[in-house]
Amino acid sequence: MKTETLHIRVRPEERERLKTTAGTRRLSVWCRKVLLNELAGGTSIAEELLALRRELSAIGNNLNQIARRLNTGEQVDIAALPADIDTLKARINRALRRVR
Repeated sequence: MKTETLHIRVRPEERERLKTTAGTRRLSVWCRKVLLNELAGGTSIAEELLALRRELSAIGNNLNQIARRLNTGEQVDIAALPADIDTLKARINRALRRVR
């Protein structure tokens, strides 16, 4: 049960930005979730972004290895690469939707 109140002062344009960002959610509900790290900036989002960065780095390393092999005239199978990139793009889009 919520029994405590928290008051903050904002300028009218700040309130409008908050309402716009909250979208269809009630402003108080949205603010509570943001302040409690359940939305944008929460640890789960930070962890997801760190994992995405590691995965993107691994893909970059793979591309460098492919380029190195191709430059030596070696034949390289890159059939799985587009699917890996699509998976990464989907994960990034999911993380961005959670942040917005």
